[in-house]
Amino acid sequence: MPMAEEKKNCMVCGKVVPLKGGICDPCQERIRKEAMGQQADQRGQADKELKKHGVTPDSQRGRK
Repeated sequence: MPMAEEKKNCMVCGKVVPLKGGICDPCQERIRKEAMGQQADQRGQADKELKKHGVTPDSQRGRK
């Protein structure tokens, strides 16, 4: 007999949802994407928007 998922608070967002572990599926997905480098794409887009408005972003910070 399979074990039913227990409703607990997500350790990241705090929502009460059925969990297999300690983190809900949307939070797991967001963390996975960040770990795979999706945040670098967002940083590049933000730098582009800043340049469009005449602000020079510190684009060398954290990059090699």
